[in-house]
Amino acid sequence: MYLKNLLLENVGPIQRLEYELPFDREGNPKPVIMVGTNGSGKSIVLSHIVNSLLSAQQVVYANTEVESGKVYKYRSPSYIHSGEQYYFAKLQFESEIESVEWQLRLNRSEFENQFSFAPNHREWERLPANSASVFWSNMTEKQNELKDLVNKNVMIYFPPNRFEEPAWLNYENLLARAEYSDLRNVMGISNRKIIHYAPLRRNRDWLLDVLFDRQAFELQTAVIQVGPQGGPQLPLTLFTGYSGAASKIYEAVLEIFRLVMRKDIRLRLGFGPRQHRQLELIVDERPWIPNVFQLSTGETAVLNLFLSLLRDYDLTGSAFESLAEVRGIVLIDEIDSHLHTELQNKVLPGLTKRFPKVQFIVTSHAPLFLMGIKRDFPDDGFSVLSLPEGNEIGVERFAEFEAAFETFKTSSLYENALALALEHARKPVTFVEGDYDIRYLQKAAELLGKNDVLERVELSDGSGFGNLDKIWKSFDSRLAYVTPRKVFLIYDCDTGKTDADKGCVMKRIIPTVASSPIAKGIENLFSSETIDSVRAANPQFIDVTPEIKKVVRGVEENLPAKLEINVDEKRNLCNWLCEHGTARDFAGFRAVLDLIELALAE
Repeated sequence: MYLKNLLLENVGPIQRLEYELPFDREGNPKPVIMVGTNGSGKSIVLSHIVNSLLSAQQVVYANTEVESGKVYKYRSPSYIHSGEQYYFAKLQFESEIESVEWQLRLNRSEFENQFSFAPNHREWERLPANSASVFWSNMTEKQNELKDLVNKNVMIYFPPNRFEEPAWLNYENLLARAEYSDLRNVMGISNRKIIHYAPLRRNRDWLLDVLFDRQAFELQTAVIQVGPQGGPQLPLTLFTGYSGAASKIYEAVLEIFRLVMRKDIRLRLGFGPRQHRQLELIVDERPWIPNVFQLSTGETAVLNLFLSLLRDYDLTGSAFESLAEVRGIVLIDEIDSHLHTELQNKVLPGLTKRFPKVQFIVTSHAPLFLMGIKRDFPDDGFSVLSLPEGNEIGVERFAEFEAAFETFKTSSLYENALALALEHARKPVTFVEGDYDIRYLQKAAELLGKNDVLERVELSDGSGFGNLDKIWKSFDSRLAYVTPRKVFLIYDCDTGKTDADKGCVMKRIIPTVASSPIAKGIENLFSSETIDSVRAANPQFIDVTPEIKKVVRGVEENLPAKLEINVDEKRNLCNWLCEHGTARDFAGFRAVLDLIELALAE
């Protein structure tokens, strides 16, 4: 049951999120990773989706996780965005199934009388006149289509507070025996759950069922006749393997285990003695792990995520050939919880890729998980959604990269990794204070015939002089003297810095142009004539503080007019100058290009 479109308006910290879920050319869903700081609305988005899935469950089954006629998620005015009078949510699934939610601070009649308008959504009519809140869906009208989707698709939600008791908690728990699942085969009754808090025991018992079915019903044999030539022949039964639905599930389970264990090994699952029916891992026919759920907390967490997915699909009764055929929607809040770096970076992305027909919608605080997704999926094979703004972003723009970067810098591992990266770099790395600096320099090189200078370096956005300081400080160790490639840090003229060297790491300051009317930033390199042209064409780009008289300790002074680039217009100014600027306009940038050329020669 794929989610197609999502609209949230004035919900918690989210002012407006209108998002069309991404799919590839074959119609398979792309993973969606929601990122943002705590309180940015990631869990709120998931709660709306889960609420709709549980409503679908109520329509199809008699036994549900939420009482019939009730909802999973509270509606309350406290979830209305600050300063607004209502929130609205609309979710559209495949087969034109949809749900709508309204919450007002006043009831509808009072709202219309007081504000003399209605929100511009046709679903406003779903809200009764004397009510301030409603949840509506067309699921009952779409019951036949819905029943088919729910019965044949995975629908799972892993909340952030999922937790399994560790195997070492007590002796009895450590030796807890696997038991055969107690499944009910009654019309209208489901053996499946959407919300998974602690699925370990259910997964363990299901694995025992799979092993039993494989052993009892799918063992294959062949009978051959043996005996001396011309003499009596005796029948001999030979084991030839296993074949059937349980065997295919079993092989998929082993695939998941191999990925979690990060080992391409020949393994199988064992029952353990009947007195303590544990599931054990056997490698090369030797016992390896006596209890598969005696693994680390992180490994167990990942196993439970993907075994739960496979178990739920198995319980639909759908034919199974491979992991690639599993279909449905899986919501995971804080997918990286309890996981160390390798599980985040390699195992989670690898397992996610094994389920191309599952719509993963997850939240994450882990830059390494995102880097793994980028490595394992093509450039457009996933989506990173930044909240609360609701913008799709590239992995490198994930806000928590900087914090992680600072942490890694303190370790020798960081130094070794950075040194290795620099060793293999083809060009010296040149950090400037911002993306606009890069664009200005590239345009200047083009207009001034200095492209050969920039072709010899790799320009990189340092994200402000404060971050350039951090990069400079990170080379306080011996790393600066063993770095085989040069690193240039180019500061703007107004930062108060001075030129300095640390081995192959060089700090250089752009010279100040005293005659320029712009005192701050790289824009200081533009002449008065150029700034006058900008003001004539786009006066909104430049803020002007008029000339004023000031008395200091009894002495009157005339302070000249001050010109500054409007902070919100920096991008527009850069776009305009790069489009209309001439070689004369960019003449001041020759000083920066010469500075880089001199540094290359040192």
